[in-house]
Amino acid sequence: MSVQDLARSLVAAGSVKPSGDEGEGIYLLSVRDGNLVEKHWVGDSLQSEIVVASDVRSDTSASYLIDSEQNLRLVVFIDQDNVIQCYQYEEDIEEWEETPLGSTWNITTSPESKLSATMSLEGGIVVSYQDETGRLAGIMSVADNKWKSFGPLEGNPVLGTPQYLEVIDERLHLFYVEEDAGIGYLVLDPNTDNWKVNLLKKTKFDTAIDNFSVVKDTETGAFQTYFLSSGSLWNVDGDREQICLGRVEGDGKLVPSDKAQAGWRIKWRGARKIVGPIRPLSRGTTSLRQLTDFDLETFELPTECYHSTQRRDEPPEPERFGIDLSTPPRRWEDWVVKLTFEKFGSEKHGNGFYINVPNATYDVILTAGHNLVEKELQYCSNIRILDDPFKKDEIQVTPDMIRVCQRYFEDPDELNAIYDYGVILLKRDKRDRVRGFGFNLMLGLAPFRENTDSAEDEEKDLLQDREVYVSGYMPGDSPLDDPPRRSEGKCIRANAHQLQYRADTIAGMSGGPVWIGFRGVETVVAIHNYGAENKGQGNRGSRLNLNVWRTIFEWVGVGWHNKSLHYRGPPTYSMHLHLPQDYELGSATFNEGRVRIGKPGLVETRFDILPVAAKPKAKELDAAYGFLLRPVDTNGGTARSLATSPVNWVRWDPKKDKVSLTKRFDGRCEVKIPQLIVQPGKPFAIKAQDEDNWKQVRMDIKLLDKEDLELLEEDAQSYEDTSEISFVSLTKDKPFRYY
Repeated sequence: MSVQDLARSLVAAGSVKPSGDEGEGIYLLSVRDGNLVEKHWVGDSLQSEIVVASDVRSDTSASYLIDSEQNLRLVVFIDQDNVIQCYQYEEDIEEWEETPLGSTWNITTSPESKLSATMSLEGGIVVSYQDETGRLAGIMSVADNKWKSFGPLEGNPVLGTPQYLEVIDERLHLFYVEEDAGIGYLVLDPNTDNWKVNLLKKTKFDTAIDNFSVVKDTETGAFQTYFLSSGSLWNVDGDREQICLGRVEGDGKLVPSDKAQAGWRIKWRGARKIVGPIRPLSRGTTSLRQLTDFDLETFELPTECYHSTQRRDEPPEPERFGIDLSTPPRRWEDWVVKLTFEKFGSEKHGNGFYINVPNATYDVILTAGHNLVEKELQYCSNIRILDDPFKKDEIQVTPDMIRVCQRYFEDPDELNAIYDYGVILLKRDKRDRVRGFGFNLMLGLAPFRENTDSAEDEEKDLLQDREVYVSGYMPGDSPLDDPPRRSEGKCIRANAHQLQYRADTIAGMSGGPVWIGFRGVETVVAIHNYGAENKGQGNRGSRLNLNVWRTIFEWVGVGWHNKSLHYRGPPTYSMHLHLPQDYELGSATFNEGRVRIGKPGLVETRFDILPVAAKPKAKELDAAYGFLLRPVDTNGGTARSLATSPVNWVRWDPKKDKVSLTKRFDGRCEVKIPQLIVQPGKPFAIKAQDEDNWKQVRMDIKLLDKEDLELLEEDAQSYEDTSEISFVSLTKDKPFRYY
């Protein structure tokens, strides 16, 4: 665990860091407006946000328990009535639901009590708290649906003490803040059921201890204790002196001291694997900056001070390239596969790689088309995946498992290099899916070109001059004995359909991934398929652009097409999102969305909804989707061709309470729609990121008076438009739904 993750976890109401292959990053719990909220962080990137429970006590602590073998996640907390509750994450609907345990335990705590929960060695749940007299007490499971209370325990804890339950050296430890003494702890003797009182040295502070965490160093046998006190993070190593690691801001951001610079790592157990089974339980406004850049000679205002109809398209926040230290360094090796096939009577070698396509019913392996096609409209024979890293065996690839770009399938020639791509689809159970490399559509889009006479105004491609990796097996490599190789080189040319790069390759590596570090993880940008066309030029790969992804999504049956977005509002009227079909950047043509109300009213705005980003191993809940405006003939004819129509993305802007169109795709075009994925056909929420929070989109009709609405009764095609679009915090009750 990084020192930054530790700081966030101590500021939070609760946290858990999954261990091993259970996941990456850290899950943090916090209380907002009476709701307990889960946030998933990977490095400095917020992955997702979901409401766990409502009616939560504002100063509750919470414990997050994971059992990966049972696919079980539990959160224990204190509600507004000072009663301990337990919620369980339901994978099928991707929602947190209340369990019967709160009623079973029937525990009322002190109004100031915090709590802690952990798993015993036998796989049961143990919970500690302060009772109504302020004494430490608890409850633990002893058999199926049987519970045993313990306490009140010895010791003199401060009222409202943080608590930390943990199994250390096969014995249950309960750490707490002892009055005028520092960190005390109780150890349970399993033979006598007695708790022995102990005290950690060097842990008394002049200021109050807001939170702490303790872990035993397996090398030295000493306790490592980390404290949050008066906005500072401290460490005590055994009997040594206290060391300040830095200042912690209210949002958990660490401003490190010299002791916590790059390279400092926290010794952390993560989520412990459970030995015994646990059975699943039933049941804004933006202010303008000062005009310090106002030019009195030319009278040019800063761009953000322009009226919205005069402002050029605003630049997005800078994107983050590179791999996080928390990302396992060689996990990508399991996502690359070696292929063999027969072509023109000879055995050939190639590569492919798993890619995480959310909501797919297949595992998807991308590869070069010439690894699959022998000649016009004919596949290669005897195509095999050698020693698949997940099946641990050879996989025979049959024609029904193959898809190839039609342009290349009909004319398999190097002149069609940009179309030289295909997929192998492996049918697997949803719970056993192999997700592989991540992707982000932003990296596949060439810069938007405006009509300009100045070369300085041209945008630079995000991949131009970036270091890229090419991975794959050489013909003589055996996947059983050799990991895939990786070479690195600069991307020297990036155009809409192809990348050229200096990374070394040899014949037989075609089909391997061309990838970079993006937002902290391994992200594919192209499929390697050819060497340099001429001396001095780079090796080549088919860029994963919008057209390529559309083709892949069609092959695997992912996405929704030609859909209008209706808001579940008052039953009397229909409400949907309306956006203009045509606008120009920097002109007075309006590009902002409106709520259109009618019975049902004229529906002119339809979308294709496509996956636009998924990180490696991320499940559907964490995938991002984009809304692409579907072109229509404004003269009332049939829809124009998607290939020749301008591309317009929906941009969701919580800071300005605005939904608008843009020709430039960036992070503001990414939203999450988890309920639509797990419960197709039912209403769903749209979640957009606002810095370190996620918000949901809301529509309203409060600005329309009764007379406006009565006019809609006369004509089914009549409508009224209103600007009442806003972004609100996530809540446990789900009133803002679309269909």
